Parts: sequence; structure tokens; C-alpha cells
Amino acid sequence: AVAAALIVLTHALNNGVGLTPAMGYNTWNDFRCSGITADHVKMVADKFIELNLPSFGYDYVNIDDCWATSRGSDGRLVPDPTNFPNGMKAVADYVHSKGLKFGIYTDRGTSTCDGRPASQGYEAIDAETFADWGVDYLKEDSCAASDNHGIAFEQYGLMRDALNKTGRHIYFSLCGWNSWYAPVGWGLGNSWRIAGDCNEWPSIYNAIRTNEGLSQYARPGGWNDPDLLGGSSPQAAVHNTPDQARTQFSLWAVMAAPLLIGSNILNLSAYDLETYTNAEVIAIDQDLLGVQGSVILTNCPPFLPLQADDNVPACQQIWARPLADGSVAMNFLNFDTKPAAITSDADCFRRPG
Repeated sequence: AVAAALIVLTHALNNGVGLTPAMGYNTWNDFRCSGITADHVKMVADKFIELNLPSFGYDYVNIDDCWATSRGSDGRLVPDPTNFPNGMKAVADYVHSKGLKFGIYTDRGTSTCDGRPASQGYEAIDAETFADWGVDYLKEDSCAASDNHGIAFEQYGLMRDALNKTGRHIYFSLCGWNSWYAPVGWGLGNSWRIAGDCNEWPSIYNAIRTNEGLSQYARPGGWNDPDLLGGSSPQAAVHNTPDQARTQFSLWAVMAAPLLIGSNILNLSAYDLETYTNAEVIAIDQDLLGVQGSVILTNCPPFLPLQADDNVPACQQIWARPLADGSVAMNFLNFDTKPAAITSDADCFRRPG
């Protein structure tokens, strides 16, 4: 693993993007595989403009799994002909016409999580295809793939190099769901998933607790990714309470995490819109110093991963993030379902430096 890490760091991504965490939208937490169509993606792009989201920094409109059906005789990925009748480049062109960026999905294994064609052994031609279509963001998953660290690093390195070779500046998002990507992540991609999917509140707790010890690995160009944002819209496949959705957003900003909305953009509630357009919180996330926040005070128990139906410990934390102007952003986090008093004395305030 040490040798693999040295190789990874020797051949860095260096693609000039991701100097601040990505901001935008991803289809997965919204509607999973149901409704992945060109028309839907265009509607999302239109809604971005209607809601004025680009003015707050949101610019990526990303398709997740379930868009590809096969490979053509030339080896290139073929989008679902029913859902994308004019091909994927036409969709990317429409998104670009709105002043937005277009993202797409693949997998480093033999198939995607939904059993669709994946990129193992096809890294070069897939990278060329994505560049030809005008893709600006690539998420590469880890289903149907080895969990051996060295093999995983090598496979992600193949796609990194293939993307670099295209000459197009494509944000590369690794989706390996494990914290062991963090020490080498910056040499592989612009962000790397450090935990499982954030669906219900216990899985959000898992991502937060996992990210506690990873702040030293985040910096401009590469970020720890605790997963997509889940709003409070019941129309989306993933939704939590309004307070939980807002708590997630606020802490993601202090953690210098990508802000990719997974809520139902087409029916976004006024509450979620207010959450996602809080300019002060967004400024923290996009701070140019690029230092991830860390826990400076906690009464939480030692971390043990929770299952979906487990109870989240009734504990509290204080997170702090140094900012470029010399100030410090602080997040007082209450995991309890009841209100709690969280106290920070002068010594606590000095800890962020």
C-alpha cells in the first residue's frame, strides 16, 4: 500500500479544477434510477436558472447511475436511446447553454452499481468519450470492483491519467466509500468519498464522525467528500427533517465538503432553498484558505458505525474552521433529538489557532 501511495502521489491529477469544493446537483439522492432522462436534466438546468442558484456558486448539473445501456461496436458507451434519444452531447450542450457545467457517472469496476456498463479496461476510450461530449465532472464509483487498496488506487489512477490526456479540465470525483482514500486522494482526484451513502440520519452521523480525523488531507484541488446533500423534500428518494437537512449543510461547509444538492430541485421547498442559498455558509465552504474544519470539543462516545435503524448518540460537538481572513467559523452540533446547551469557553475559542 505504501508503494501504491508513492506512485499515486508521483502522478498527481493537476487538472486545475476543484480549487474550492464543487457545488451543484446530482440526480441520485433525488430519484435514484427512475426518470433519468434528457428532458428531466434539462428541466433541472432550467430550474437552476429560475432559482438563481448559479449566483450562489452552484454550477454542476450531474447525472448519476442508470444512463448507459451498452457499448457500441467502437467500444464507446451508449446512452439509453429511449431516455436520451439525441445522445449525451446534446444534453451537455443544453446545460452549457445555460452557463452551467455538466457531470456524468461511471464505475471503476466491471459494472455500475445498477449493473450498467462500467469503465474497467475502458478508461482511455471512456475519458475520450466524456471529453468529446463536453463533460465537466466525472464521478467514478466502486461497485463490482476490488477492495484491495493498491488495485483501487491503480484503477483510479488509470482514469485520472486518461482524463488528463484528453486536455479537458474535468473535475474527477472518486466514490470509494472509505476513509483509506484520504491519505492518497489528492494525488488521484479532486474529491474522494470517505464513507457510505448519506441517506437517513445515522448514515449522516457516520460520515461526520469518519471525517473527524481526516482534515489534514483536504486542501485546494482535493477534498474529503462525505457524500451528497439530502434535503427535506418528500418527493426526493432521500430526505430528512428540515433541521437535519440544515444541520448537514452547515457542517458540510465547515468540513470544506462538496455541496451537491440531492433534494428535489423541481419542487424545492422554501425552507431548503433558504438553507442552500445562505451566502454566509456558502462563503465558509468556498473559503480560499482551503483548510477543513476539525472537532475542538466533543462529548460523543468513541465512534462505532451505525446501521440505518440505530439510534444516533445523544451527544454534542464543536467544529471549527480557520478562514483566509483570519477569522474562524464554528459549528455547534447537537446530535440529540432534544435541545442541548453547548458551552465554549475562552480556551475552546483559542484552539483553532
